[in-house]
Amino acid sequence: MSASSSWRSMNEDEDEDLDDNILTDAQETQWSSRDSILFVIDCSPAMLQPDEEGDIPFYTAIKCAKQVQLNKIISSDSDLIGVVLYGTRTAKNANNFAHIYVLQDLDVPDVSKIQQLEAIEEQRTNFDEEFGTSNGDYTLGEMFWTATNLFGGSAQRIGSKRLFLFTNEDDPHTNDISLRSASKVRAKDLQEFGIKIELFDMDKPMEKFNRKNFYKDILLDDVDEDGESQSQEEQTTAKLGELLQRVRRKEVKKRSLFNIPLKLSANLEIGVKGYNLVSTQSKGLHRNVYTLGEAVREVETVTSWICADTTQYLTAADLKYYWEFGGQKVIFEKDEVVSMKTFGPPALALIGFKPKTAMKMYYNLNHSMFLYPDELSYEGSTRAFSSLLIAMHEMDKVAICSFTQRTNYSTRLVALIPQMEVVGANGQEVPPGMQLIPLPWGDDIRPLPILTEYAPPDELINAGKAIISKLNMKRGFNPDNYENPTLQKHYKVLQATALNQTDMDIDDKTLPKTQQIYDRAGGYIQHFKDVAATAELPEGEATPSAESVPSDQSSVAAAKRARPGPSGGVALQQDMKDKYDNDQLNKATVSTLKDFLQSVGESGTGKKAELVEKVQQYFANK
Repeated sequence: MSASSSWRSMNEDEDEDLDDNILTDAQETQWSSRDSILFVIDCSPAMLQPDEEGDIPFYTAIKCAKQVQLNKIISSDSDLIGVVLYGTRTAKNANNFAHIYVLQDLDVPDVSKIQQLEAIEEQRTNFDEEFGTSNGDYTLGEMFWTATNLFGGSAQRIGSKRLFLFTNEDDPHTNDISLRSASKVRAKDLQEFGIKIELFDMDKPMEKFNRKNFYKDILLDDVDEDGESQSQEEQTTAKLGELLQRVRRKEVKKRSLFNIPLKLSANLEIGVKGYNLVSTQSKGLHRNVYTLGEAVREVETVTSWICADTTQYLTAADLKYYWEFGGQKVIFEKDEVVSMKTFGPPALALIGFKPKTAMKMYYNLNHSMFLYPDELSYEGSTRAFSSLLIAMHEMDKVAICSFTQRTNYSTRLVALIPQMEVVGANGQEVPPGMQLIPLPWGDDIRPLPILTEYAPPDELINAGKAIISKLNMKRGFNPDNYENPTLQKHYKVLQATALNQTDMDIDDKTLPKTQQIYDRAGGYIQHFKDVAATAELPEGEATPSAESVPSDQSSVAAAKRARPGPSGGVALQQDMKDKYDNDQLNKATVSTLKDFLQSVGESGTGKKAELVEKVQQYFANK
């Protein structure tokens, strides 16, 4: 393909000498400010009726809002969250619209707001007295108008603006064409102001939510600025777990990590965006405070440099950098250090292609990034990227490129691995694109000695295979099922302390299920140990003594005869019986309750209150 005007960057006519780090007003708003989410919850009678699972949709939506505020306090405490109820009997809003109640203005979440939502969720706040329902007598257009005013009236500089709408009414204002038309106009006004509507539709009992009745004219199929497809065909649900998952997916605004050209040849460039799919979650930085005064005050950290010889205070302009070379200190200015790391403007430059089999697992220096075409920077990028993706997939090739992510970043060697789209019964499961894998330079590879003199006997290998086959995870490994227990404990203590809660237990799914492992492979593990004890080791190492090597079947039978009780056996049961007699089961930990229930043949799944109830029923029926 020859180069043409259609492939030129839209920014090509701009001054190339401008600093790449200067942001436009739009970019500064997108990257340097806060995100905002406004929860808008329907309070019509249908939202207050239990669904097929026994959950009330209104309280399910309130719980979602509370959970997002808890997450924001932990992960991004500068983001803005608000809650609006519509279809209420009472009203509270700046425009004095009927049946619209602004429960919480757009602001950073705090403890009092979470406690307010918690009181509503647990029905300690009387809904009928505080809010009531208008029996469907409301104007959806006025609700959208109120939302526009809340976003526009915020004094904070807002990046993304999103409205999370929770309702199970798929056809509002059925008998009033003027109200339907006005509502659609107001909804489109929201989108023109950059406010994105996310519909969390909930099914009524025996009635599926149908977006085509009304919301198809509001939720337009589109692709946002980050290339994320916005589809009308979201799966509806009223179940709390599934709804929380949908909210979590929408909660965090997806931003590209970089936006650079992919240079396919000297005269051909296309635009690509990179996304960081995996990132280590940290606890966040703590803040130092001074508590001896009348009020708790945050401490400001100040860094000073002092000359080691004269003890004189230095400024940043006085500092220089040096590296030792041959016993001498080679001194550089800051600008010289920056120039040494620069190998050109940010870009991905194609070097060539290799068979996919040439890629080795140990070549990966860091987690991958996801590459997607950027049509806004280079016209025709999507067509060229798609053609390259399909060709690489059909030829089973990977692309090798040099990668400079940003100005003043070191250049890296990377591999681009094609990833084709996978569509399942519920829609897209894997998006099309390329995985960018950081590769090592020759200087990064460290030769390690490999010992090949000793070959274990076949009997020991077979014993190890038996253990692996018995402990194989049939459903595969999914990291979404495992949360970091260190972070869980940290956040649980913070939450319990701030909200005056007593429950600080966590569900640590990383703990091995020792009894299950023993049931499946206890005998095989013992057999492996017995075989290893008699195996011949390399010269110079002592061989453990062993009286005999039992057969596979005999070791399994022996293990079953000598099987101990889980987590203490008799002692655990006696301890739990004492707690039951003294009405102290609530003081037992979740893991102890689960171990006990499993030891007596009961199910160990559920929350702590459910586990305590199961233990009580066990002893009551005994």
